[in-house]
Amino acid sequence: MYSCTKRQFNPNGKGSKYIRDNHPDHAKINGYINQKIGEAKDLIAGLEQEGKAITIQTVKAKLQESKQKDFYKFVETYIQELGKGKNVGTFKKYTAVLNSLKQYHIGETLMFDEIDQQFLNNYQAFLSKDDKQQTTIHGYFSKIRTLFNKATARGIIEYGESPFLAFKLKQGKPSKDRLTEAEIEKIVNLELEEGSLIWHVRNAFMFSFYNAGVRISDILMMTWDNIQNGRLVYKMYKTAKPHSLILKEKPLAILDLYKDRGESYIFPFLSDRYDYSDSMFLHNQIGSKTAMINSYLKEIAEKAGIKKNVTTHTARHSFADIARKKTDNLYNLSKALGHSSVKVTESYLASFDEEAVDDTLNKMF
Repeated sequence: MYSCTKRQFNPNGKGSKYIRDNHPDHAKINGYINQKIGEAKDLIAGLEQEGKAITIQTVKAKLQESKQKDFYKFVETYIQELGKGKNVGTFKKYTAVLNSLKQYHIGETLMFDEIDQQFLNNYQAFLSKDDKQQTTIHGYFSKIRTLFNKATARGIIEYGESPFLAFKLKQGKPSKDRLTEAEIEKIVNLELEEGSLIWHVRNAFMFSFYNAGVRISDILMMTWDNIQNGRLVYKMYKTAKPHSLILKEKPLAILDLYKDRGESYIFPFLSDRYDYSDSMFLHNQIGSKTAMINSYLKEIAEKAGIKKNVTTHTARHSFADIARKKTDNLYNLSKALGHSSVKVTESYLASFDEEAVDDTLNKMF
């Protein structure tokens, strides 16, 4: 954290001046050293009261233990571990949680035992006042719970110290706007200037819909190598799991529009001119391109007279909703969506259940 030359260091530390004045940060470093010495003295006083032996080793161990009990320090260490891997999305999500906590709890430290049920209730109220959606709040709290579980597994806190043993997370219901087949046709039939950006966005959206709602991250990174023997074969960016889909007539027609582009990427959002080997750069590019595509999708919805919030996710939601009405095989639908299990698909479709209830009542009465 700090450093100095041998000549800038004063071993005697007269007047608490361990770092000589010729160091540009002498005041800051001396203050830090004095703070640490103060902490050590407090620990020694505590050990004396407990009647325990006082050695350099015991004081050092106690100092390290108090540092480990700092939730902020633990999260920062965990985020550094994530940063060394390739899961940039997870890295950014935990960073967002840490920044949010620091906005709520002002201070250099936040100890694990300070995070009790009252703290969580107040933090939840803080997030609600900050206009955070319930799904976002649930995401933050689930990550804090995961951090407590990891701290328990690493022996930093005891199992019973987690406030989540009694605190219940309230699951939010994300809005999943989906289009009808008639609305999909309106988008298909829109007259857009060939080669324009909005034209490319419409093509990418429809290619996603025709291929079981391929996620936008996978659409952006899709290359001609992913087209194999009349199939779309790729590894999903979100889960790193392989996925394979037969290419039907309509998505093949879209591919024909791009076959002479002279680039390895199918759609013109990423380019061979750039190196995407850096995972953080790739993640940021996917984020910025997705935001741009979503802005054009709003324009497309307006042009088509669709009064719904159409985003890149809408292609996936629309496929799932239309497909479930046309098939009673949930297992097959689950595999088409690339879900890890039928339970995941059931949870995914749960937000569509209101229409299913209405349908049942309509058939009954």
